Order: sequence, then C-alpha cells, then structure tokens
Amino acid sequence: MAPKLTDEQRLALESRPGQPVEIEDDRTQRVYVLVTRDDFQSLCDERLRRELEVGFEQADRGDLADWDLDEMLSEARRRRDSQTAH
Repeated sequence: MAPKLTDEQRLALESRPGQPVEIEDDRTQRVYVLVTRDDFQSLCDERLRRELEVGFEQADRGDLADWDLDEMLSEARRRRDSQTAH
C-alpha cells in the first residue's frame, strides 16, 4: 500500500519543483525527504559523478593506495550493523 500525498505535501513539492522537500514527523521529530522518483535518480547520479570525479582527480595526481577489499567489506558490514542496531 502506497500512502497518498497530503495537500500540504503537494503544495510543498509544487513550490520547489525538482528539489527535495523535508518533512518532519511531529510525533517522532524524524525528518523525511520527499522527492519524485526521477529527481531522486538524478540526485543519486549527480552524487555518484561527484564522488567519481574526486577519485579520478586523486588518481591523476598519483594519490593512490592499495585496495583491501576484505577490509572495505568488513567496514561496510560494521556500518550496516551499527545502523540497524539503532
């Protein structure tokens, strides 16, 4: 079941076309981000491009290091486990 937009959410989206809208749950004080699926994909693509550009610039400068896949995966698992524990 997909929830329906409220009128307030719809107005917020219309006032900021193409931009994410932050919505706070007044009961939990958690903040959620509302964005269209297409805009979400564009934001993800843009972030990936920025991150890759940083890596390419480092490589061009010769700022390279060995890549320890096992350590990277261990760190990713630690982060995931700490996030799911909260």
